[in-house]
Amino acid sequence: MTPVKTLATLALASFTFWGTLLDQTTNQPLTSVRVNATGPSTARASTDSRGKFTLSNLKPGEYTITVQSRDVPQQHFNMRLTRGTTKTIKACSTTLDYHCGSPGGGG
Repeated sequence: MTPVKTLATLALASFTFWGTLLDQTTNQPLTSVRVNATGPSTARASTDSRGKFTLSNLKPGEYTITVQSRDVPQQHFNMRLTRGTTKTIKACSTTLDYHCGSPGGGG
């Protein structure tokens, strides 16, 4: 029974991170953007029509969130993710944002 208990413990240790990706200047949702999480575990998602995304099966810890699409240059965001974390990320967009800092810098 120990393996079952271990699997249950591991399942409880993972969580889902819900986020929203907005244009840094206009606060408009950034849609169809790839979102990747790299850290103690990895996950991938794409933003929906409201800029929302869901990254599942993550373990608590420090992550680099990378966003990129045809209209959004690759940008990296470092953050600590734990159970219950929800966050709005503001990124530079080449189609909506003309006053953003240098692309790829992220925040």
